[in-house]
Amino acid sequence: MEDEERSDWECARKVQGGNADAFEVLVRRHEKRIFNLLYRWLGDSDEAAEAAQEVFLAAFRAIKGFRGEASFATWIYRIGVNQAKNRRKWLLLDRQRREAARAADPLPGAAPDPAAVVEQMELHGLVQGGLDALQRDDALIILLHDLQEVGYEEIGKVLEIPLGTVKSRLHRARQALKSKLAPHFGRRKWRP
Repeated sequence: MEDEERSDWECARKVQGGNADAFEVLVRRHEKRIFNLLYRWLGDSDEAAEAAQEVFLAAFRAIKGFRGEASFATWIYRIGVNQAKNRRKWLLLDRQRREAARAADPLPGAAPDPAAVVEQMELHGLVQGGLDALQRDDALIILLHDLQEVGYEEIGKVLEIPLGTVKSRLHRARQALKSKLAPHFGRRKWRP
């Protein structure tokens, strides 16, 4: 059976047995979701790419400890969440310098309507600022559920909390984000 046709568990077992090529299959399957989680959490694509590399490096080093009690996706998300938390601490201190440098860079390629680009950048900045203003766990649960489309049960496994707690924290986090963004959106109905 080709590695591409194997389940995550089968690939992980092959890696545990010394077949590093099977790990490449796991990376290809999960790199986009991990990168998206990290990008949404960190707000910077370069940082997210670097953090994603660290996540997969950490996963490769720790794969012998993967027992399959949770899905590989859940296991790698846990590693991603831990990496994001650690990296965000540093990034928050460095963010102002990076944003100033990014604002000075010209937009790549042929840009659409400049007003639309500015509006999109402002919207992204408002949402990112709203997420940054939340407690870390609140921002993380919104990122996982609403932006990464991770289900309640998997979030519970990733964060190691009961299903009911996932739902109540998500509701509370959405309300907190809504109140942070309400001044910017006026009376328009908006749901994070």
